[in-house]
Amino acid sequence: MAHYLVSARAKNGALRRVRQLLDEGVIASMRPFGQALNFSLRTMRYDLRGNLLWEEEDHCIPPLAMERETVLDKYFDIVSIEPVNRGEGWSKLSFYPSVWTIFSGLPERRGEKPLTRKGMPHQQLTQNSDAKTYRSLAELLFSLPGVREEMSAVSVPGARALVLDEKEPPGPSDAFMAGREFAHLHPPGDGSLHLMAPPNWVDEIIGKGWGEKHPAAGLLIPENALMIYAPKNEAEATTVYEIVLLSYWRAKGLEVPGPRSLG
Repeated sequence: MAHYLVSARAKNGALRRVRQLLDEGVIASMRPFGQALNFSLRTMRYDLRGNLLWEEEDHCIPPLAMERETVLDKYFDIVSIEPVNRGEGWSKLSFYPSVWTIFSGLPERRGEKPLTRKGMPHQQLTQNSDAKTYRSLAELLFSLPGVREEMSAVSVPGARALVLDEKEPPGPSDAFMAGREFAHLHPPGDGSLHLMAPPNWVDEIIGKGWGEKHPAAGLLIPENALMIYAPKNEAEATTVYEIVLLSYWRAKGLEVPGPRSLG
């Protein structure tokens, strides 16, 4: 079985139809490639330069012949198809946000809002991450390319800062808290984060229940400084990671599309 890293651009209005086909199970039911294509299209990533990226399992010659004839060429303009080892493509893509995060916005956070300290230091007091979830999220965050871990310059002792490497060209000043620190993870027992969200995502993050404004936002630090609540489980950690990716790419100087702007 061969594997390919696929780069494509969505045709005008095509993503809405693709989402419908995925949700209705139409693509998954196609034989013999449906399950593999369903997984690839559900997990495809967006490179913030207009390209949609995914790894595809295939056994056709030429590559993806059946998939292209049945689905892909109807909804996408294929840019490139590169042979890769199994999993290699996904490892190259894990640092890009999900296509569907930008297309659909964030999911609603389930449950009540956690209690937080309203003064300084701004901390989360309830619904904190367990040790396993904390470790899983930290592993994701501190594997971001071009990011180094340091002690936070602006948070409590033990807070772990995500600092953009000096070799990386920086984004706008309000993408950072201090120096090149664009986010920090609070110590175990808390598990929340502070980060500089793209301004066009602030209302989405707060409205969907994933965070709140930093008490110093608009006073000592820019308006887009948010607390992101500690994930309670692996599924929530996935969404928190998606939020951090938006902050990360803006810190790297790329324009981050707003929610529901990709279509």
